[in-house]
Amino acid sequence: MVTKNNYDPIGKKVLEDPIPAYAQLREQCPVHHYEGLENPMYTFSQYEDVQSVLLDQTTWSNRYGPGISYERNVGDLQRYDPPDHQIRRRFLRAEFLPRTVAASEPAIRDLANELIDGFQEDGKVELHDNFALPLPVKAFTELMGINDVDSAEFKKWADELTLGMTYPERAREARKALSSYTRDQVIVRREAVARAGYGPDQDPVGEIVPEGLISHLACRPLQDGTFMPDEEVAGMVGQLLVAGHETTTSLITNTLWRLFLNPTQMELIRKKPDLIPNAIEESLRFDPPVLGLCKTNNTPVTYHNVDIPQDSKVMILYASANRDPNVFDDPDEFRVDRPLIETKRHLSFGWGSHFCLGAHLARQTGRIAVSTFLERFDDLHLVDPTERVSPPFLWGRRELTVTWE
Repeated sequence: MVTKNNYDPIGKKVLEDPIPAYAQLREQCPVHHYEGLENPMYTFSQYEDVQSVLLDQTTWSNRYGPGISYERNVGDLQRYDPPDHQIRRRFLRAEFLPRTVAASEPAIRDLANELIDGFQEDGKVELHDNFALPLPVKAFTELMGINDVDSAEFKKWADELTLGMTYPERAREARKALSSYTRDQVIVRREAVARAGYGPDQDPVGEIVPEGLISHLACRPLQDGTFMPDEEVAGMVGQLLVAGHETTTSLITNTLWRLFLNPTQMELIRKKPDLIPNAIEESLRFDPPVLGLCKTNNTPVTYHNVDIPQDSKVMILYASANRDPNVFDDPDEFRVDRPLIETKRHLSFGWGSHFCLGAHLARQTGRIAVSTFLERFDDLHLVDPTERVSPPFLWGRRELTVTWE
């Protein structure tokens, strides 16, 4: 039976700071059952259990999506199981390799400096809207192969899509506009390939159509020789935009926020700028932009003597696993010089075959943002209070204002 615990995943105290509640879950109730949402939900909080779910694709399915609702959306990589997941992941992998992602670094760094130029003389800035938000969209449009004219539209759609829980109609309209744009791009690029007379064994990307992920998805065949359907391409682009945009923005604000709150860590990183990659990993461990996601079990399972019926929604808490003292030394201490071999055991990007495809891009964008901002400013002061993002299973600063002399 489930140990009694009054954990409420959307309760006010948990939303303000979930970490104390997660510590109680790990110690008292590693499998928790909650019925206060639209569907009953189990929660796993210990590192070993969370990791085991991520590694076992036979038992644990993505078919109903990563949220608490039972949904089947075409084109969302998070909703595929083997073998379809592996086919699509291999198809996308080349576009997310470090050497591919590195090509976007100059454009992201140029934008970071351009944004800072715009507010440097003001002595004060709200970092979420004016710095952390635009950079991931630039990284995304560079990866997609989208021109600067269209990238402004992508920023607007990305902003609207993140309002889904507060303004669902605006989010729906943005998703429709993004899907329409993507389908049009697919048609235009496939027509260009057809006019050029390219066969299925010839690669038109970079020759007939521009470099980038949209061209890859539209014009390169899958393993079976067929092309990804237009609707699936549109769905995948939308999912990648939302997943990469919101989470990388939060990675940037979370990292800077913790450095402002920990002056000794800020001083250390200024003395040793080569610790910035460590700071990014420690931020991912300490403040994961996604607190947790759901899986659905294909068969009945038992964890910690709790029987979980088939097709249950099970939330695996990355943020709790990342603070598990059985895995991390002094887990509630934010330390930028923590050894990478330890820090990189965090589960914020998932684990195993579902490890986040965009991890290299997120790390690169976060590193550029933090290093550029600290290079340009010395005497920084945090203006309280900060404000967290509204979705209950995401974690980041929606408002983060700083001043300088």
